[in-house]
Amino acid sequence: MEKTGRVIRMPITKRNGMQIATIEYDTPEADLCSIKSTDSRSGCASCGGGCHGCGGGSKDGLLVVQGNVVDALNISGKDLWIGNKVGVFISEKAARFQGLCAVGIPLILSAGAFTAIFLRTQSEGLALAGIAAGLAVGAAIAFGINRILKERALPQIITVYE
Repeated sequence: MEKTGRVIRMPITKRNGMQIATIEYDTPEADLCSIKSTDSRSGCASCGGGCHGCGGGSKDGLLVVQGNVVDALNISGKDLWIGNKVGVFISEKAARFQGLCAVGIPLILSAGAFTAIFLRTQSEGLALAGIAAGLAVGAAIAFGINRILKERALPQIITVYE
């Protein structure tokens, strides 16, 4: 899927010569939320929107989308500057892989830890600690994968419009 946007922060040039730029999509923020919630209590207290619509949340981590702002890898071969209009592409395969790493691995490990501990000890307290341990280990694995595949997992800038 390809979206258009503008460069809003000066690109960082990596050792391999590739640039990573911060892009603000032209698409409205509501269209970018991939996980929708029917719970009216989610999001910020002031605006009630999801996907960090009020600017809350951290900017670090796997699959971070703050409103309609994303970091992207420049593979177009052209130098980028603030204000350039660009076309950003992310493949369905890469999006699925990122979702699996960010959500799937921690959930599978926490469910496995809960089940294994509960079946052995019959203690709900220890089983809940297993959930916490599974989530922590899963998050560590997800961040490790993110660190290894950082540049290859980013959306790609394929077009720079003049």
